[in-house]
Amino acid sequence: MRAKRILSWIIIIVLTVLLALIIYCRISGDAFSHEGNTDVLSASGPAASSEPTAAVEEMSEESTGIEVEPEETPETEPEQEKEPEPLPEEDPLPDIDLASWECLLVNAEHLLPSDFAPELVSVEDGQFFDARAVDALKAFVAAARAEGLTVYVRSSYRDYATQDYLYRNKVTQLQSWYGYDVETARVKACSIVAYPGSSEHQLGLACDIVDGWYEYMNESLADTALLKWMAEHCAEYGFILRYPEDKIDITGVMYEPWHFRYVGDEAAAYIMENGLCLEEFWELYASNTEETEK
Repeated sequence: MRAKRILSWIIIIVLTVLLALIIYCRISGDAFSHEGNTDVLSASGPAASSEPTAAVEEMSEESTGIEVEPEETPETEPEQEKEPEPLPEEDPLPDIDLASWECLLVNAEHLLPSDFAPELVSVEDGQFFDARAVDALKAFVAAARAEGLTVYVRSSYRDYATQDYLYRNKVTQLQSWYGYDVETARVKACSIVAYPGSSEHQLGLACDIVDGWYEYMNESLADTALLKWMAEHCAEYGFILRYPEDKIDITGVMYEPWHFRYVGDEAAAYIMENGLCLEEFWELYASNTEETEK
């Protein structure tokens, strides 16, 4: 009897083990099958997923009955080469004869003869000016006075003897004040008082214009209302500011905001608009002549 019980327990244990093995095998098989399907799907990638999309698109077209035309890619026009913009034309030089009386260049390199004597007309306060340009000077002065400005024509025409006296006096003064030797004093004097023959005052076409209230002539006069107006409007009457502050190295003369020179309307307009001095204006014509001869 006891033996039968033992045998029954053994059979139950064996069956239990077999059942457990069967269950384990089934579970392992399902897991393996699932992993295999996943790999297949991922391997098929976009190609597999694109087919249903295409099918949906075909069904959509059939169900609506509307033919969907493929979008046209806009054609890009070839870029056209841009034509280069023309360079701005240079302001042409006015047609002026530099040998004409009003455009004569007078400086240390272009001297007037000692007997040079233009035809003169009295202006005011014992001052004289070239008869051919005196009306322009009078109009210039009258216009400034019409603006309420105090105008004093301090110095205009000087003859050779007067210019020689002023120059020699300046040389002596520099020697006395600063202890310069004669040669140094002469060189420095030329930048303050022109050497006889090199002064525009001897032409009869230049004058020093100042405010009557100012006794001394120095650079501070440039800040007066009178000389600001004169510098701005001088070209309208054929005059130029002859010795600008930024042209000292060219003119060889100190800055003189009071010194105005008559050169005629066309030349004055060009010189003042382009910020030139008379030496530079002459050089433009010399360069233009050389280019023409090439």
